[in-house]
Amino acid sequence: MNEHKSVPRCALAGLGRLAIAAGVLVAIGACTSSGSHPTGACAKADASNTVQLHADNLQFSAPCIEAAPGKPIVIVFSNDEGQPHDVVVYKDSSKAEELVRGDIITGPGKQTTVTVPTQPPGELHFECSVHPQMNGLLKIGGGGAAPSAAG
Repeated sequence: MNEHKSVPRCALAGLGRLAIAAGVLVAIGACTSSGSHPTGACAKADASNTVQLHADNLQFSAPCIEAAPGKPIVIVFSNDEGQPHDVVVYKDSSKAEELVRGDIITGPGKQTTVTVPTQPPGELHFECSVHPQMNGLLKIGGGGAAPSAAG
């Protein structure tokens, strides 16, 4: 005689709901800003303290920007995809003090310029306000363009 003990349907339904809830929490965690910054090669500002930054595939082209202290930093921002993006620069990842906010642009092929006022050496936080998981560090005096020796 073949006896099978069955699991009540309500128990199986509960497990299914639990699995769905866990999946939703993982997805939410992946889409929120954790305060940590991505790693990788930094985009370096040129001699005029201008740097190119792109958005594509819901990420910035560089996880960090290196620029020189003592003069404004110009971020030439290009949106290479159909999602809306911007660049907002804050004093730090707490986002308590906003320094500059660029226009939200929807690409592909759209571009805007964001000018960060002159800052002392240190690190600032930048992100896309539409997709806060897109974020990075703006390192001032961290190997960016050196001030001109002429003078």
